[in-house]
Amino acid sequence: MTKFIFSLFTVIFLFSPILYAQNDKAVILNQEIEKRAAEIVSFLPKKPFCVGAAISDRTAWETIPQGNIIKDAEKTLKTPIPELPESLYKEFYQNGNRTNYQKVRSRKYGRLALFVLAECIENKGRFIAGLEATIRSICADPSWTLPAHDSNAEIYDGKTVYIDLVSADTSAELGLAVTWLGDKLSPEIRELIQRNIERRTFQPYEQAVKSGNNGRNWWITGTNNWNSVCHADVVGAALTLIDDPVRRAWYIAAAEKFMEPFFKGFTADGYCSEGMGYWNYGFGHFAELAEMVYQTTGGKVDFLTMPKVRNCALFGFRMEVAAGLFAAFADCSVTAKPDAALAKYLSRRFQFGFANYEKYQNRLGNLKATGVYCFPNSATKTPEISATATPLTELRTDFPDAGVMIFRPKTGETKQLAVVCKGGHNAEHHNHNDIGSFTVMYAGTMPILDPGGEIYTRRTFSNKRYDSKLLNSFGHPVPVINGQLQKTGRNANGKIIAKTFSDKKDSCTISYASAYGLKEIKKLERTFEFTRAEPDKPNSLTVTDIIELEPAGTLETALLTYESWEKQNNSNNPNDSDNKNKIDLLIGAKDKKIHVVVTATANEKLLPLTLETVEIDEDAMTKKKPTRLSFKIEKPVANAKIITKITP
Repeated sequence: MTKFIFSLFTVIFLFSPILYAQNDKAVILNQEIEKRAAEIVSFLPKKPFCVGAAISDRTAWETIPQGNIIKDAEKTLKTPIPELPESLYKEFYQNGNRTNYQKVRSRKYGRLALFVLAECIENKGRFIAGLEATIRSICADPSWTLPAHDSNAEIYDGKTVYIDLVSADTSAELGLAVTWLGDKLSPEIRELIQRNIERRTFQPYEQAVKSGNNGRNWWITGTNNWNSVCHADVVGAALTLIDDPVRRAWYIAAAEKFMEPFFKGFTADGYCSEGMGYWNYGFGHFAELAEMVYQTTGGKVDFLTMPKVRNCALFGFRMEVAAGLFAAFADCSVTAKPDAALAKYLSRRFQFGFANYEKYQNRLGNLKATGVYCFPNSATKTPEISATATPLTELRTDFPDAGVMIFRPKTGETKQLAVVCKGGHNAEHHNHNDIGSFTVMYAGTMPILDPGGEIYTRRTFSNKRYDSKLLNSFGHPVPVINGQLQKTGRNANGKIIAKTFSDKKDSCTISYASAYGLKEIKKLERTFEFTRAEPDKPNSLTVTDIIELEPAGTLETALLTYESWEKQNNSNNPNDSDNKNKIDLLIGAKDKKIHVVVTATANEKLLPLTLETVEIDEDAMTKKKPTRLSFKIEKPVANAKIITKITP
């Protein structure tokens, strides 16, 4: 009966263009997709296939890493399925809290992958009953989306249905459960899965694409991580659950077409403005999509050969500023680093030769990632090669299109400064108002930094986003001019107007008056000068701000830190001119301190400075609260130069 319904749908889908009302652009787009699908269909197997292996392939399942899956599954079997009552779902609409619902949902939906993996590894039928009970409960949930993505609970209340990040993920996981377990699952459960995904995923996606009216499925042509994440999971579900190869081919062709806007979200040099965490998530899902398509087409369709992909794949490696340390630009945690499985896959697939990542031993995760990384794939077919380059052997990394630069010490120098600074603009994906921001790394720490993102609430993605002192420029090491923080928008930008490179010294200058939108700013430039160590002295960073105001105005700059700090001026006498004309600090712990000296001048004369400190009272992703150290020129000025010198 199910096959008859799906075959009937295919006939309607192919031969009835009036099924969905289309605009002219949609007609042309769908003609292109259908033409490409007609080429792809000949590459596809007759039966649905994605990645991984059926439970009957005992050799495959006995050779993958098992970890603690069986023990964890046994323990979970003894616990009841977590409940997701309406009150918990709708708490978000009352107080903006996302976390309470998402934690419980994660525990409930996580049972799915756990029981599937445990059963595939053990093959004794012990986990089938628990798995089927979990699937019934999941399919009974009114909404598979997160409350934060369900506008006014319209999905939960049954008014409509559309796809978000986690509903797409649920579809892909259920599809792999069916493919891997086959008739180990009862006909009732397989039918339940097919019916739910047809309603919650396939129909909304096809209607949006065919009509050209994406609506709530805006991500189909989006330029951020939603595009690749949702497409990877929607296509993954299609490759595992749709019997008809023609319809399966259509999904591949559609995803191939819509990866074009996704990569518009990267600059030509491969920079991901969403930050390292979202590179893992967004580009990581793209890599999984590419591998699924590669395997199901026998290598005939390879998304990794698309334009810009190689540069975007290198982002995670090139953004390593110092050993294991990455800047927390955008909505990112200061602990973010490349996902190990993804990095290994990309290094092998593109033959980058990053041996330190290629040594990683893959581990079981969700079903899609397990299928892609823990079984033979297109990357494991390439020979392992010795390291030909690592991020740390490059003295600098320049992302000219993004306005981001990394300066590193000479190879092998571990107790020296390393620096990353950025221009860019204030309409980037997951944007922070952070033009001119920078991070200093030293001896495995980040004593001066961009403190990263905040714990998400309803405010985070609302018109009150920049009320957050972590997301607006108050929470970044940049100036405040006439009491004005940086503004948002594409026109608020930092242009790199000069840069010089040598083995001994690198520098770049950013012009960023537009970031503040103040007519009185006639000039605002920030120069980063990074000097590498010589035998008789350590390396250093000098940050110089040149400001011209008409009329005169107030001026301050700032540093952000999670570390302890202490003032080092020689005198405690507030009337001591040296004490007021120079602020001398040590930042960091024990033997990992850096020395910071801040001075300000006008017409070559020193200006009195005041140090003010405040703990930023926002919930950071690190669950720590950063300290803002601000350096204020005491009186209004028409022109000034603020110099911040940093050494080990």
